[in-house]
Amino acid sequence: MYWRQPPDRRTMQNYLELARAVSSRLNALDARETRWSAEVTTRRRANEPDAPGMFVSITAKDVAEEVFHVTLDASGGSGSGSVAPDTTEQGSTSDRSVLVLRAERRCVAEPTPVREYLHRCATHRLTHRAKIEGTQFWSGDFAVRVGKVENMQGTYAGAVLEFEYGPVSVPEAAEPALKEFTHFATEALRDVVSGDVHSRDVPDEKGTRNTSSDDGQSQRHENKENASEYENALVAVPDSTLAAFGLNARPFGDAAAATLYVACVMSMQS
Repeated sequence: MYWRQPPDRRTMQNYLELARAVSSRLNALDARETRWSAEVTTRRRANEPDAPGMFVSITAKDVAEEVFHVTLDASGGSGSGSVAPDTTEQGSTSDRSVLVLRAERRCVAEPTPVREYLHRCATHRLTHRAKIEGTQFWSGDFAVRVGKVENMQGTYAGAVLEFEYGPVSVPEAAEPALKEFTHFATEALRDVVSGDVHSRDVPDEKGTRNTSSDDGQSQRHENKENASEYENALVAVPDSTLAAFGLNARPFGDAAAATLYVACVMSMQS
């Protein structure tokens, strides 16, 4: 799921409030919270005559025009299905990389093919980079991750919420539990919404409210619309995203996680 606030209210403060609300609502057992991160870089083929690597374009045969390089956290997070409560994955010493080729509806996930494919991208230029970084913890059998998204200029772009149900490896079996658990995340978002709306209509230093009696009704209507806008901004990545890549039957691996992160980041750019 990703939360993209309206541009005029897309601030780091909103993300911090969301992270606190998620922790308060979902981390009832005070489980240890650890850091997690992922990065999505976009490379597009350069068509200028003097573009670097044009003389080696023969090696770029069959390379996609647009290549998304997703680096997943080496700690075992980011949808890998390998995180254990209050433990760190052993034997993982490097980040995992996946190439997402949206035009071809496929992923390149193995280390050697990834390196070989990137080597053939000599005619591609970096056009965008998004960094996803936040905290993760276990709430019973559910892994919860909440992270902020920053673009290559360091500007805050939105937030990502990720839930993983540990006991099962079959998507159909996990769906009912995940839907029920997602309800609690929605409640956490409402906590942020109610606090934001309340802050817009509180007494100032002189004891008067921010809104006058003349426009109080219209202000309340605007606050109601703002609350609805915030709630509607919590969006689940549709099942069709994984289905398009043939990953709907195996949604727990690195390829599925990378595909979902690309979908979230690109939705925030639109």
